[in-house]
Amino acid sequence: WDVLIVPLLKQVHWALALLFVLYVAVALLAIMNVVTGVFVDSVLASAKADREQYLLNNARDLFETAEEEMDWEAFKGKMNNPKMLEFFKGIDVDPSDAKGIFRLIDLDDSGSINADEFLNGCVRLQGPSKALETAVLLQEVRSLRKDVKRVETGVAMSSKHD
Repeated sequence: WDVLIVPLLKQVHWALALLFVLYVAVALLAIMNVVTGVFVDSVLASAKADREQYLLNNARDLFETAEEEMDWEAFKGKMNNPKMLEFFKGIDVDPSDAKGIFRLIDLDDSGSINADEFLNGCVRLQGPSKALETAVLLQEVRSLRKDVKRVETGVAMSSKHD
């Protein structure tokens, strides 16, 4: 510091020396801020990955085996399980709409779901309520499409008989 500050103090002006010291301090704080930002970003990314892995392991624990099928009654019974409640909280989905969630997860309308259907369905529902509402609308459209096909088939059959 002596090599830089002393000439400014003795040969130029003390205010310029003060300005130089302030410049160095601000530059140092800016560099520290960038380093801190990079560190915090990497920690947040790591925490998110850990959280997703934890939720995935929690969800797997809800099924005894990957092939196990769970009907609505078994699903409803597991809604009181703390792991199930924690899982739904973790993916930001309200567990109070369990019946609707079950219907959305059961894409093949078999009345039961397995571990793969559960995990894939919950990943689709993850996020704020807009994702859930979109999934509900998608389910309703599928249902309407089936109804329209049924009516279409019935009209085609009745027109053949006439």
